[in-house]
Amino acid sequence: MNRTHVAVKICLAVFGSALPLGCATTETAAFRQMSAADHDRVASAAPADPQTASEHLSAARQLRDAERLACADIPAADRDAGPFANKDRIENVQVLRDRTWAKGMMQPVGVAVYLRAEPGLTEQWLSRELECHLAHLAVVGRTAYDRSPLAQYGTKVTVASTATGFRVTITSPDIDTARSVIARGESLVGEATTNIASNRL
Repeated sequence: MNRTHVAVKICLAVFGSALPLGCATTETAAFRQMSAADHDRVASAAPADPQTASEHLSAARQLRDAERLACADIPAADRDAGPFANKDRIENVQVLRDRTWAKGMMQPVGVAVYLRAEPGLTEQWLSRELECHLAHLAVVGRTAYDRSPLAQYGTKVTVASTATGFRVTITSPDIDTARSVIARGESLVGEATTNIASNRL
């Protein structure tokens, strides 16, 4: 999503210990990772700084507009829960390993979540459902979805068809992010049914 990046200092102490980001600018990762709800709270806590409030209200509005566009025709239940909420739908979770640069060592980069085929479910619709759910997370915040691998920032999400359903990959070249994605991916089905072999992307 395109956002207006203006170097305006924003003090986020309003969140206290729940979100100890300190002071940031709208060009920082901290600002870009804020949900629409976060932006609303900062704007309401900065009545003496109209420019700061305006930046946050604008960012919140853009996130909500993106959600409305991404979620057109998507049922609210699917928007809120995402594609991994129904555990019976999940066939397997596979840890993915790859080289993040040509001569580097193989390292964990994320997971592939295999979903069973369902009547009427297509790759295109699943992609739309994922796009909608991610846009929804950007509006409401990711805390409530902390156990989902989709809730991790800085990841790439792709969808592909398989012989028995669909493969959703969630990856990151950052090792700490990848490990967080893997831990959350394994929690979807439990380690007993997780394939942790060294599989390439």
